[in-house]
Amino acid sequence: MNKIDALPYVSFYIDDTLSPRKKEDLLPDLKKVRLVGWQCGFEPLFVAIWSYLDVYIDDADAEEIAVDYLQEIGWFRNREETTPDYIL
Repeated sequence: MNKIDALPYVSFYIDDTLSPRKKEDLLPDLKKVRLVGWQCGFEPLFVAIWSYLDVYIDDADAEEIAVDYLQEIGWFRNREETTPDYIL
């Protein structure tokens, strides 16, 4: 899966300060956006993450930000099983 294929499955848009954003905020430069995803049955769920300060976010930081956000909103049933299936 690549970023273009994953876009329809993005449910949450946040920056590196955990501030929710709008889908339109991500479109100007898709190269700077990290997509972290989990396979949920037949369809994946992705969190789009980008930097408020316009810096590169590596895989580990992107995963940490996405997991923190989803834990904050209570998305995970089991708080110990948070490893993503995709980081794009």
